[in-house]
Amino acid sequence: MRVSDTVCAILRCGISLTSACPRCVLGSQVETIAVCAGAGSSVLNGVKADLYVTGEMSHHDVLDAVHTGTSVVLCGHSNTERGFLSVLRQTLDVLFENKVNIHISTMDKDPLEMV
Repeated sequence: MRVSDTVCAILRCGISLTSACPRCVLGSQVETIAVCAGAGSSVLNGVKADLYVTGEMSHHDVLDAVHTGTSVVLCGHSNTERGFLSVLRQTLDVLFENKVNIHISTMDKDPLEMV
């Protein structure tokens, strides 16, 4: 699979893509993907993977990853966390045997917008 195929799959899931390192566009091959919601730098640091998919990373952490041969796709901190909430709700429904009302906020949103 190529990095571009992975990016297309992410976009089909309804997750916005905020940025990707330039070599991602060139079609690098992917066998391993490391995923972390939110800010993934500290969690992904030192993880060997062909591709990191996370919400955000610092400029220098992206440079370090690319230098070691890892492509990076950033999808926005909030975008990667909010998508998980419905999965978490389903898990909690099972855990609490549907005896607890679990609501996901419809008002909460990313405080940052692309302009």
